[in-house]
Amino acid sequence: MMRNGITKLQYLKVAQKFGLTKRELELGFLKVSGFSNRRIAYMLGISEQTVKNHFTHIYEKAWVPGRKEFQDLFTTDDQG
Repeated sequence: MMRNGITKLQYLKVAQKFGLTKRELELGFLKVSGFSNRRIAYMLGISEQTVKNHFTHIYEKAWVPGRKEFQDLFTTDDQG
């Protein structure tokens, strides 16, 4: 499991550019913090399928094909 040590402020600086909803921002932060879909679903009291649906929308808004590329947005050097 990847733990990149990103702070919520660092995450929001990049993520706010994608026009995500509050819920999508919340799920995205949990994902870049290293949590699995199953764990996120448990923590938020929603189904794993709902988490997957949210990530489909998140990835579309961020213009990335999947989880690794989404996480890479937050692990590359300063995004400005």
